[in-house]
Amino acid sequence: MTRPHSLHWKDLTREEIASARDGGAVVAIPVGSIEQHAAHLPVETDTRVSSSVTALAAERAHAVTVLVAPTLAFGFSPHHLSHAGTISLRLETYFAVLTDIARSIVDSGFTRVVFVNGHRGNSAPLRSKVAELVTDGIPVTAIDYWAPAEQEWVPLLKGALKRFGHACEFETSLMLALKSDDAAAVGRVLARIGDLAPRLMQPWIPPGHDSDPISEARAAWPPIFQADDAGYHGDPAKATVDAGHRLLDVLAGRLARFFEDFARTPLRFGTSRDPRAPLISPALIKDRSVRLMPAAGDGRGR
Repeated sequence: MTRPHSLHWKDLTREEIASARDGGAVVAIPVGSIEQHAAHLPVETDTRVSSSVTALAAERAHAVTVLVAPTLAFGFSPHHLSHAGTISLRLETYFAVLTDIARSIVDSGFTRVVFVNGHRGNSAPLRSKVAELVTDGIPVTAIDYWAPAEQEWVPLLKGALKRFGHACEFETSLMLALKSDDAAAVGRVLARIGDLAPRLMQPWIPPGHDSDPISEARAAWPPIFQADDAGYHGDPAKATVDAGHRLLDVLAGRLARFFEDFARTPLRFGTSRDPRAPLISPALIKDRSVRLMPAAGDGRGR
């Protein structure tokens, strides 16, 4: 397997992309959002993190070439529109964009496509669209970048919310790490989070109420951040640059593992009523001898 000189789709010529395709490359498409992230993080946070984690994971995926397509920066974020800076696609627009991107890549000959999601508001739309695309014969999946490594990254959090929130300790630490070469940017974030109190109640519950039947029943309700809202959920004051680097390491390692395993697993797709002719997308790679080095602090290997 020979890697192209760059794993970024935008850097390659049509011939180089075709060569990667013919060599069994997976295409990863980071997807994010442009939305408010309280007063301490930029509106590009979800897009920046999904793009960065995807690129790091592509570099670590040694058993398969992973081409990183240009990031889809806009997502489904109507629950943030009360605040300036948010740009949201309507659901039907988002579905249409995802479909056109996936079909363009698959129609050019690629047989494994991954949307790498960086915004929780995109998760449900992505899953429903993937269900439709796969049954229509388009071999595409979607994964939240934080999901594969959740058991590893949750113990790294020091604040009161030990899970994914919004503009929380987790996201704030990641952005601090990604901005760590810009001391002024890091200083601005740290100054803004210094006196933020932990916020553990979901933003859909107004002040003065201490019960949340939506969360208790795992019912559906978007995290509405209206104009009077602080714009975060979690404990961003506990974020650090060091924690962000450790989180990036774990996230990239686990996502790289997924890319490899996705490429080496045959999968059913499409619909076939003939039991003698099931539709199966063959594995791109069959060599199981290549293994990723475990992430820092993880002695379990594969």
